This record gives sequence, C-alpha cells and structure tokens, in this order.
Amino acid sequence: MKILVVGANGFVAKRFLEAYPSETVAFTDRVTDKASFLKALDEHRPDAVVNAAGRTGRPNVDWCEDHQVETYEGNVQLPLTLASACQERGVYLLHLASGCIFYGASPDPRGWTEEDFANPSAFYSRTKYAADLVLSKMPNVGIARLRMPIDSRPNQRNLIDKLAAYKQVIDVENSATVIDDLVRAIYELCTKRGQGIFHVVNPGTLRHRDLLNLYRELVDPTIQTEWITAEDLVAKGLATKTRSNCILQSTRLQELGIQMRPLDIALRDTMMKYAVYKLAQQPPQQASTSFLRGPVASNSQPPAQPPKMKGAIMAGGRGTRLAPLTNVTNKHLLPINNKQMVLYPLQTLLSAGIRDIIIVTGPDYAGHFMNLLGSGKEYDCNITYRIQDESGGIAHALALCEDFVGNDHVTVILGDNIFEDNFHASISSFQTGAMGFYKPVHDPQRFGVMEIDTTGRVLTIEEKPQQPRSNFAQVGLYVYDKRVFDIIKTLKPSGRGELEITDVNNAYLQRGELSARPVRGFWTDAGTFDSLKKASDFAAERGL
Repeated sequence: MKILVVGANGFVAKRFLEAYPSETVAFTDRVTDKASFLKALDEHRPDAVVNAAGRTGRPNVDWCEDHQVETYEGNVQLPLTLASACQERGVYLLHLASGCIFYGASPDPRGWTEEDFANPSAFYSRTKYAADLVLSKMPNVGIARLRMPIDSRPNQRNLIDKLAAYKQVIDVENSATVIDDLVRAIYELCTKRGQGIFHVVNPGTLRHRDLLNLYRELVDPTIQTEWITAEDLVAKGLATKTRSNCILQSTRLQELGIQMRPLDIALRDTMMKYAVYKLAQQPPQQASTSFLRGPVASNSQPPAQPPKMKGAIMAGGRGTRLAPLTNVTNKHLLPINNKQMVLYPLQTLLSAGIRDIIIVTGPDYAGHFMNLLGSGKEYDCNITYRIQDESGGIAHALALCEDFVGNDHVTVILGDNIFEDNFHASISSFQTGAMGFYKPVHDPQRFGVMEIDTTGRVLTIEEKPQQPRSNFAQVGLYVYDKRVFDIIKTLKPSGRGELEITDVNNAYLQRGELSARPVRGFWTDAGTFDSLKKASDFAAERGL
C-alpha cells in the first residue's frame, strides 16, 4: 500500500506519516489546479490519497469569518480538485472532514448519524459541509469525519492543550477522536477503500470537565478553570461564532470491521502518555506534580524517556511438517505468493510503528536471512540477529533477546504467522504487563486456547487441549514488558523439553496482568502445506 498524504505538514498528517513511514509519501506542494495534481499522481503512483489539508484558521475558526475566500479555497475547492484528479486516475481518495457541521442535539438521542443532514452555522462549518455534500456522492471516495482530536503529544491543535490553556471553559458534552485510533482507522479505510461518510470517533462521549479533571489528576494538579456557559462564550467576546457541540454515532466503521477503543479507556491511556511528553518538556528545576512524580526538587535529574517498543521475529525450528521443502532451507524463507514468508511478519511489526527488530533463527540458514534482510535499511528499520543453537521453544528463543530489549517493551511475532489486521493502535497503547491476541477457529485443539469471559477478560490458557474450553486460538503475536525475561528464568521445560510461551502468558495471567485483543481479519500460521497454500492464495488475492 502506497498512500500520498496531502497537507503533510498538518497536525493529523504528521502523526499518520509517523505511524506508517514505509507506506506513506508526504506531499507538501501547493495544489494550484487539477493538472498539477495529476502530475503528482503520475509521479508517485499511489494506491490512495489522504487529504489532510484545509483551512481551520489561526488562532481558531473565527479567522475564517474574515477570510472567507481563503477558507472556501482550502475547504471546498481543494478537495474537489483532488477528487477530480483521483477520479481520472482511478485512485482512492480519503478526505479528512469534520463533525463540527452539526450543532446541538440530534433528533436521535444516540447522536447524529452519517446519513443525517447537517445544520452548520459558522462559515468554516459551512465550507466543510459543502465539500461533504459533493464528495459523498462520488465513487471511490471516503469521507472521515473527526471531532475534537485528542493526542498524547502536546500540540496547539490538541484538545488537551487547548482546554488547559483557556482560563474560561464551557462544560459541554461532545464526541471526540483519539489520534492513536484515528491514524489506524485512516490506514484501514485506505486499505479497504471505504466509500461514503464515516464518523471516526471513539465510542462514548466526553465533557470538558472530565478531560480537565483527568489533566489535573495526571498532569498538573495546580490548574485552575472558570466554568462558563456556551452563551457566555460569545457574549464575553471569547468567540465570534457559537461553537459546534454535538454527539456523533459511528456505525459505518463497524461495517468494515474497523474498531476504535471506548473513549474513556482511550482518553486515560492518552493522558498518561501526554503526561510523559509534557514532563520531558519541563525544565528540571520547575516544581510540579503528576502521577509520574511528586514535587520536583531543584537538583532533580531530567525525566527518563518512556519505554519504546521493539520487535522480535521467531524464525527458528526445523519446519518438519513442510518437508521435503525444509530439507534445503528454513521454513520462514519459503515463498508466500511472490515473497519470502518472513517478510509478512516483518511488515506486521513495521505497520505497528516498530523500527528496532531482532530475528532469532537457527544456525543452518542464518546467513540466508542476512542475505535477504541485511541491516534492515531497505525496509526502513534496524535488524539484529540472534542464533538459537538448539530447539528450546519460543520462550527460550525470546530469552536470547534480553540484551536487545533492555528496559523497553517487546512485541513478539512467530515467523510463520500471517495477519491481515493492523495492530498499531493496540501495540502503541501498551503500558505494562502482557497482551495476547486470539482468533476463533474450527480446530482449537491445534493451538494454545484462550478462554475469554463476556467482558473480554482472559480466564484460562491451555496449550493444545484435547477438550478445549473455547474456540479462541491464541495466535502467534504477543506483547510484553521487560519483566518477561525474569519470568522465563523461572520456567521449567515442558514434556516436549521446551520452554513454553503459554507458561509465560499464564504467569502474567496469575498476576492479573494479561490482556487480550481479538484478531478480526485474516490469520493463519503457515506451518503446513494446507495453511501455506491458504496464505499464498490470500496474499495473491490482496496483491500483498
């Protein structure tokens, strides 16, 4: 997938480019007319275009009231020009739009739907809706409406920064969009070529008071806010036009299997990450308190950086079920469609934003991996290698990565596991403990089996049970904090003479520190001839 991102210097665009560096191209040129953008399409030949450009005004949308021509050109003329060029070249266009076209309560108490007609008031809102009305009727075009973006990175466009900077704030209820979830949804809409309007908001609602209370708890307990009414906002001269406050329903994302975290969970996770970034920006001598530290003395050291996420591909084993093919090479170097098997789990890690990766394999064909992957430069990552001299199980192979991981987190993927899903949101939001993934299968006896209750909590994990308690197979993707290596050191070999990864996960489960996420798209472990063919057919069908 190659995605051309228009408006690449913008707030959302930069975060999207950062999340998918190997699959995106930043486009910062000014689009003056259709011919100039047709030239750009011919030069870059993208599979999709994301339009993240537009006029929102500085310092806020009131600017648009006095700069109507510029606002129209950026919010109406530009997206229609892009759409016309993309239609001519057969390229999918995803236009990032706004939910601020709705004012007040919807006739449906659950909120405004994608099919509802809007009621914009401010000139900015009118221009955003004007573009939606045209684009929503065009084929091969998607419209992603977001609301009040919330990010873990301090930024003047971030709702957290906006509300924290205001002395007077209105306490209203709104939908909101968490950026970590948004960037994944943008990518999935592009890959699935979603057409029509999508409300890209996290399930649930948010009051400004709730956000600032969380800010006070996790970031700065000294913040003071004066609460005013929505009418006061204009009456006091704090805004030229009444602001949009609305709740949006989001149903069409689910039709494509695109999930966003509940807003309350995503908000706390984001605020905790925001606190880390905010703390790192503060001078060491600045007295402050947060959940990360108490009052800071004048001689305190700069804060430690939060753990980063590293990746580990387990590519050892003899692959006897694929003999005689594996008599002459490592299983993970066999072809799936038109490229080697190991490149698929590598892409899964890259799509999750991981750039420091270690590959563990046996001694016989280690040189073949190095010939194929080298240092990782070709794949925009750094690749390290470890040799597993003898078969000892997945946990044994992971133990060889301890020095590589250090004090960071690690995402472990088995080299024969092929996924359709993008795991960026789940992995980037990981904090501590362990996280596994599961998929319903018809033959759970072949796998480690997770028993999940109705709330999604993991109850038990069994390795290849004869009478499984569920049909949820534990797939070959795991996320751990650095304590995983202490756990591995306590393990004893199983009846197979190996250190089992299921025992690692059970150790976290007994501590109450194991979470699990469902795999919704295609998945297979390409360890048999049948599953190898299944993976190849899928990759060929999707052009992977």
